[in-house]
Amino acid sequence: MKLLNLPPGLVSVFKKEWFSYFNTPIGYVFSILYLFLSSFLFFYGLGEGSFWDRKVAGMEEYFVWTPLLFVVFVPAITMRLWSEEKRSGSLEILFTLPISKWEIVAAKFLAAWAFLGFTVCLSLSIPFFIWAFGDLDLGIVFAGYAGCWLLGGAYISLGIFLSSFGRDQISSYILTVLVCLFFFLLGTQPVLKFFGGGPSAFAYLFALSSHFESFRLGILDLSDTLYFFSFIAANLAGNVFFLRRNYP
Repeated sequence: MKLLNLPPGLVSVFKKEWFSYFNTPIGYVFSILYLFLSSFLFFYGLGEGSFWDRKVAGMEEYFVWTPLLFVVFVPAITMRLWSEEKRSGSLEILFTLPISKWEIVAAKFLAAWAFLGFTVCLSLSIPFFIWAFGDLDLGIVFAGYAGCWLLGGAYISLGIFLSSFGRDQISSYILTVLVCLFFFLLGTQPVLKFFGGGPSAFAYLFALSSHFESFRLGILDLSDTLYFFSFIAANLAGNVFFLRRNYP
């Protein structure tokens, strides 16, 4: 039985990209470092305000660090998706196969998104630990993890798009970090105060971090959800357009 009756070409590329995260050190390094830093920042913080200082059975502060951590870590799992194909010379071979560019882009995106989701799910031991010793609001936890999944998808779609511009993995990583950081900073208070008035509202509208805030607080907001899916679709469409134009 075919997987969800998806096109065989899409499934093949998905499997190739999915297993590549486990066949190379970068997948393990990414997972270990992300889980370590996210847990450390939540339980100990950067000085005051740690989980032990608050003495509250809540996960809201855990998700405070998610947008910034994704800025640093997500580019590490997207930087190779196109730049490595260019370096190895397999890009032209890939495009000669009977697979549409939409299927290739979607497969690469879904594989990276699934791997990120797998890594984030490994942190579920934290809420279980808190739940065992306190009255944890599971609704906030669910909304927070749903927000992580959507935010991660947005960063990944952006990373894949930008990877098609990079000549190598390092340049793709740096470019993606800078652009992701831009979308993160748009929603921060210093930037909003700098713009002021109408421009600040415009900046807030496009900031990924601002749309994640409702999920962090335990609110499943439909408008924020639609924004994330629209952001993902726009980046994937841009990626397909770029590939069709440069590799007809």
